[in-house]
Amino acid sequence: MRTVGTRVRGIRAPIIKEGDDLVKIVVDSLFLAANEDHFEIGDNEIIGITESLVAKAQGNFISLDE
Repeated sequence: MRTVGTRVRGIRAPIIKEGDDLVKIVVDSLFLAANEDHFEIGDNEIIGITESLVAKAQGNFISLDE
């Protein structure tokens, strides 16, 4: 069976801190979810990462107190 269209899946990841290796965290989290939820990652899959995760890893944010 072939499906066409967009599939969306939220992937749990640890809390991201400044300086974290975001690529490693995303890849590890993705493969862990694929193994636990029994889905495959195809060759042409596109993985989207929210800007907030990137900003946290770069230290590009401020707290409400600031």
